[in-house]
Formats: sequence, C-alpha cells, structure tokens
Amino acid sequence: MSWVAAAFAPRKDHKGMSTPSYAARWWLPLCTGLCAIWSWQATDGFLVMAAALTVMLATPLLTLGWYLIGLVSAKLPAQYIIPQAEKAHKARLARKAKAAQQESV
Repeated sequence: MSWVAAAFAPRKDHKGMSTPSYAARWWLPLCTGLCAIWSWQATDGFLVMAAALTVMLATPLLTLGWYLIGLVSAKLPAQYIIPQAEKAHKARLARKAKAAQQESV
C-alpha cells in the first residue's frame, strides 16, 4: 500500500460508518498549529489577537484543505481503522442477517 492510499483512504469504524481519513485528521492540528505560530509572530505575542487571528485564518484554510483531501479520498477505496473494526463490522452484519432470517421464518 502506498503512503497516499494509507493517508487519504476514507476510514470505516466498527459499525461500518465512514470516518475521516488520516490526512484529514492530521490537517487539523497541522493547519491550526502553523496558523497559531504565524499569528503569534504577526501580533507580537498579544494572546487575544493571536487567538482571534488564528481562528480567522485557520477556518478557511481548514475548509479548503478538507475539500481537497475529500477530492483525493473519493478516488480511493475505504479501509477499516483497525483490523478488529473490520471483524466487528462483519460479525455485526452476520448477526443482523441471521436475525432477519429468523424473523422471516
């Protein structure tokens, strides 16, 4: 598996629900941290203004980044977060199918 597929593939949890890719999860602290460092220097260490500038700058950058990550992720097959999540999801589907089969009889 390439690093692109490992980072950008959408993830599924133990219920089969889609969750963000690792790239999307990494983007939040990376973008916020870089914006905070820049805004701290731009405001000469004034905490309130640095925090406000960080939020004001990070919000559109996060939106744009997550949109671009979503475009890349849409082209990759979903993967489970951990192998145990795949086993749990398949077991859950099997239990539901068995219960539905018993109800129909």
